Amino acid sequence: MKDTGEERRNFARQRTHLSAEVRSGVFCEKGNAESLAFGGTFICVSRTFLPNTIIEVKLDLPRQPTPFCGSARVVWVQKNQAMGLEFLDLPMSERLKLEQFLVP
Repeated sequence: MKDTGEERRNFARQRTHLSAEVRSGVFCEKGNAESLAFGGTFICVSRTFLPNTIIEVKLDLPRQPTPFCGSARVVWVQKNQAMGLEFLDLPMSERLKLEQFLVP
């Protein structure tokens, strides 16, 4: 099958500029989430994790008293400066935070 360059996402994404923190074990990186969707996020960081690494993600969402926190899998890495993450098994409380931010 030929790749047409068409989007293959399951969820629409929203451009953002949110403070983010990603953690795996003792390693922690701070950066910015540049886009966000129900299924995942694109995060710019100074040091990335390997694809398929399971990490913890924390995002500072506007109008939320506590940050969004959840597990994610690193789907892809861009030049050791950015990562595409897929959220995994989010608790209902965190899904609601995403919904309140993403749905106008």
